[in-house]
Amino acid sequence: VGFHVRLKKALSAQTRLVYMTQGILLRKLMSDRSLPGVTHVVVDEIHERSIEADLLLLVLAETLRQNAQLKVVIMSATAAAGLFTSYFVRRGLKEHE
Repeated sequence: VGFHVRLKKALSAQTRLVYMTQGILLRKLMSDRSLPGVTHVVVDEIHERSIEADLLLLVLAETLRQNAQLKVVIMSATAAAGLFTSYFVRRGLKEHE
């Protein structure tokens, strides 16, 4: 398990799970939208709306089109799940439960 937050990171060749901020993930997506080597992305606290979070969802939707093997989990204690499901479905992506 590793982390990447702002200018600090702790990763190694054996790292299989990386915790990172939305900003770091967004920057990673901007450099390579296909996210090679990544199997799952979990975005927590998505109900805390910001321009960064909205942009992340948009870029993740595009990434899912390029990388059909990628699984994205959107989590929120308060947001309506149907709202986020419909967001991705409207962009031509399949719903998985």
